[in-house]
Amino acid sequence: MITALELEALVEEATVLLKEACVIPAPSHHEEQRVDFITSWLRKEGVEDFHVDEAMNVIISINDDGACPLDVFAAHTDVVFPDTTALPMREDGLLLHCPGVGDDTASFVALMLYARALQRGDIKAKGGVLCVCNTCEEGLGNLKGVRQLFDDYGGRIRSFTSFDSNLGGIVTEAVGSERYEISVRTKGGHSFADFGADNAIAQLSSLISKLYKQDVRKDRHVTYNVGTVTGGTSVNTIAQDASCTYEYRALDEKDLSTMRCALNVLISGCKARGWDIGCRCIGQRPCGIETDQSRLVEAVRPLMEEAGLSTRMCISSTDCNIPLSLGIPAICFGLIRFHGAHTREEYVELDSYPTGLKLGWDYISKIVG
Repeated sequence: MITALELEALVEEATVLLKEACVIPAPSHHEEQRVDFITSWLRKEGVEDFHVDEAMNVIISINDDGACPLDVFAAHTDVVFPDTTALPMREDGLLLHCPGVGDDTASFVALMLYARALQRGDIKAKGGVLCVCNTCEEGLGNLKGVRQLFDDYGGRIRSFTSFDSNLGGIVTEAVGSERYEISVRTKGGHSFADFGADNAIAQLSSLISKLYKQDVRKDRHVTYNVGTVTGGTSVNTIAQDASCTYEYRALDEKDLSTMRCALNVLISGCKARGWDIGCRCIGQRPCGIETDQSRLVEAVRPLMEEAGLSTRMCISSTDCNIPLSLGIPAICFGLIRFHGAHTREEYVELDSYPTGLKLGWDYISKIVG
């Protein structure tokens, strides 16, 4: 377990790193700048046995002989924002404002420090460990980073912990999802001279209206959402094209299948009316299957109770979807308290970082020791 003096030094270093890292842009599939930041720091700190894989995951290995079972600790580097220039940061006392600062920059910064501690022996590991700053957790990243990790390490991974989400609570169940791009095309024309001609935006709007009239089982955690809508040329043009992105989520694979069938029925109905409409899948996240996570939960729960944190079991869509879909024990919990997730007003409470950093350190010590 970490001492008070060690924790004080850890918090100070983590806070400095967080302020450097959070401004670095990292849209999914384009996390190169953060990868460079992480690898440069690892080299400077003398951390060895790390590499960057095909998915741009930064993987730090501890005691890996190429055959031993592995405990994996991960945190994702991408944010939901498309910015390719520096993200805006400002400090307001103990509040640090920056898009993505809590989701999940604070966690991968902590993981960098944990990886160094593991390689130095400050956290003593008896078996094989991987610390993974992974890519593509958000949106259409489609969990590319963790998929690559499991492709490469397969059945050697015996447990997976994702440091993500808010401080307090433990994610133990995986919400699956499917994402689609729906596009409509029409002949279009001039808004006055061709008035009455089919309008792609109007057709797409009527489809969206039907999607939002679906009766779903909230008690089974079934949801749906149209996230983006684009199309048209100008205010005086009958739109020739329009498209939207649509997703549905569910805790059970059967419910995902029901939603898939409902979407196919609606699309087929539009085609039967002569619409030029396309629908393609652009992302899938699997649901979990029944898995024994007791080793991981029993390690973290008393630490959270000791810190006065909620130990509520939660469901969510995280990097844990992949291991849980394979029957591999996995949980997810956060290391800092933050607000405004997935908005440009996101901020973290820096005075919660000591609690989170200690939680992560002591948890890893219990799992690997």
